[in-house]
Amino acid sequence: MFRKLLATTLVAGLLVLGIAPASAQTYTTAELQKIAKTKAKVAKLSDGSNAKVIVRLEGGEEIKGSLSSVGANSFAVEQSDSNGTIEIPYFQVKEINKQPSTGRKIGAIAMLAGVGAGVLFGAAYLLSKCSVCME
Repeated sequence: MFRKLLATTLVAGLLVLGIAPASAQTYTTAELQKIAKTKAKVAKLSDGSNAKVIVRLEGGEEIKGSLSSVGANSFAVEQSDSNGTIEIPYFQVKEINKQPSTGRKIGAIAMLAGVGAGVLFGAAYLLSKCSVCME
């Protein structure tokens, strides 16, 4: 009983005097919401095995690699250019996205080529039917 009273009194005294360790960093409500959103996105991306990501940091740096671990205050990315693993605190993240797969890139290029070909054929057809253009 006496130990509990002494410990409580000591902690209260430290808090009043300001000797207690302060939190590492205080965040605004907007920053806390951004951190929560980033945590949720990282958790969603880490559900897949060996998820490849592109992380843009607040300073403008871009990191490409695969998620190797997820923690309470940070996550780790194993960089694809063999620079090792880097631990990134959630508050430093500006944006995180999944890297597009090779198949997705090829599909996007094929779709753009198809649209371009369709526009060319459509323009050629309309020009062939234009009586003013044929004179």
